[in-house]
Amino acid sequence: MLKHRRTALERVEKFVSATYFTDCNLRGRLYGDSCTPTSLSCFQTPRRIPYSEAVVQEFRPARVGDTFGPTWETCWFRVELSIPPAWAGREVHFVWESDGEGTVWRDAQPVQGLTKEGEKTSYILTSSLKETEPHSLTLYVELACNGLFGAGQGSMIAPPDPDRRFTLSKAELVVFNRDVYELLVDLEILLDMAQLLGEENQRSFQALYAANQIVNVCDVKDPSTFPAANELAAAIFSQRNGESQHTIHAMGHCHIDSAWLWPYEETIRKCARSWVTVIRLMEHNPELTFACSQAQQFEWVRSWYPGLYAKIQDYVAKGQFIPVGGTWVEMDGNLPSGESMVRQFLQGQRFFQEQFGRICSEFWLPDTFGYSAQLPQLMCGCGIKRFLTQKLSWNLVNTFPHHTFFWEGIDGSRVLTHFPPGDSYGMHGRVEEMLKTVKNNKDKGRVNHSAVLFGFGDGGGGPTQNMLDRMKRMSDTDGLPRVQISTPDCFFSALEKESSQLCTWVGELFLELHNGTYTTHAQIKKGNRECERILHDVEVLSTLAVAQGGTFQYPASQLQQLWRLLLLNQFHDVLPGSCIQLVVRDALQYYAEIRRAGTRLQEEAVQSLCGELLQLKSGSAESTLVLNTLPWERTEVISRTGTAGTEGLGSSDSELW
Repeated sequence: MLKHRRTALERVEKFVSATYFTDCNLRGRLYGDSCTPTSLSCFQTPRRIPYSEAVVQEFRPARVGDTFGPTWETCWFRVELSIPPAWAGREVHFVWESDGEGTVWRDAQPVQGLTKEGEKTSYILTSSLKETEPHSLTLYVELACNGLFGAGQGSMIAPPDPDRRFTLSKAELVVFNRDVYELLVDLEILLDMAQLLGEENQRSFQALYAANQIVNVCDVKDPSTFPAANELAAAIFSQRNGESQHTIHAMGHCHIDSAWLWPYEETIRKCARSWVTVIRLMEHNPELTFACSQAQQFEWVRSWYPGLYAKIQDYVAKGQFIPVGGTWVEMDGNLPSGESMVRQFLQGQRFFQEQFGRICSEFWLPDTFGYSAQLPQLMCGCGIKRFLTQKLSWNLVNTFPHHTFFWEGIDGSRVLTHFPPGDSYGMHGRVEEMLKTVKNNKDKGRVNHSAVLFGFGDGGGGPTQNMLDRMKRMSDTDGLPRVQISTPDCFFSALEKESSQLCTWVGELFLELHNGTYTTHAQIKKGNRECERILHDVEVLSTLAVAQGGTFQYPASQLQQLWRLLLLNQFHDVLPGSCIQLVVRDALQYYAEIRRAGTRLQEEAVQSLCGELLQLKSGSAESTLVLNTLPWERTEVISRTGTAGTEGLGSSDSELW
């Protein structure tokens, strides 16, 4: 029997491979007819420019096979297309393949992200070409000369190769055979069930038998054989689970590092590429939900892509595009001061309230290098009682003992916490991942629900149609966990109903990895602490100046701008120093801006607060004005400038001011 089983597996694998993965057969199976663009032209710029500026540039002829660069440059392509009338009634895709990251623009709006590493290489022009639809159109493709993970020289996390070239390897119109695609997804799920459920499992044999029967009845060159194949697959997927089966709550996700192996400016485009693709998927899959954190990234898209942002607002209102986290960025969990931690929540929650009419109820921090024991208290104070991360699965020595538990902080505050048991925030909706989620769950005797976050992440990308189609076949299939597209609120609400037996973890969540990040790039650490102090002093002195009366106006908008700049630099790959040198340069520049503006605001507050005193003392070179911005008396040695301009030391006793 085992010999026959292996033969059947090999037969199905060969059938799938010949249909799907062999280049010489791919075009004749998954894709039908194809044609090249009527015209392809481009221009290149070292700057990241808006669409309105790009389209008026002088474009030169380009062709497939051309290379562009170096790293961090941008190429804009004008693509003129003409769909053959003979393709009436067919699904037509514009296929674009390059090792750079692309954005398709149509009618002055971004409509699709194109990233080969993120399995997004086509833009659907029409699902069924009609006579009334335009057959001739012009698209623009904005190509960033960097990959999904930057442009590391030799390895992903190595310093970027400044002279890397990027190749346009494909640009064409194709007929997409949807029925072939659906058959391939059926066979992928059946084959995974046969291989992963185990030789002793009845459903494994049933899945393999169905897949083998599909090979028997199906001729991929003859679409009339497809319905019989579809029925064989449907018979397996329609056999339902029992009531006790574990439920997986699947949520679309796209973790985008606000800076890491690429600079801040590129992250703005990564957000647009990823989120417009999510919106596109939601238009065709109304069940799709997408959890999205980091208020800073929403603000970037609001400023740079107002048309896209308006659509995001619509889908937030529909409950599909779901803001989570409640912080300005996904910050480092240890280095920022307690006040900065509070400001992360204050600025984040305020933004979400103003923009979407709601605050976040889940703290979302999947990729930070450890979690301070003060965080549960801060979360609870900001209206958050739920927390999701997965980073502790990276521990080098000690395996964390729970996936669902209560985390208790230093003051006794508790938050319901979940680590996705699949140990990832970027799953692909595969059978293997769902089985691992259940098998790996250390608390499955206490709760019967787990989270799966699916979509390409870190460098952006997000969910794909293929991921959704896989999980649709696993929604309630006997032998597999029950997989449902869900929301963070639905998921945590289910956990709360089963939380009576959960364990409690008290104190810090320590990550046994990323050693050295708290001592790397000391200038960033120094700049962070100096700027935290400057903004604190400006606020204290400005408040006293307002309380004193007069015409002084509290600099609320300026302070918000400076705080948000500081909070951005507390992102979990910037403040720890795990980013490339280009990001370090930007971060130090931001600190310099905060120092300059903060010093000016501080001087204005002091002038308003102590103006008369400063005038009285101005005639005496020996006089020194000392202001204490801390809430306790202190005695310190200070530096003084003498009459000859020389530096000297003195002592000072000071109360609050």
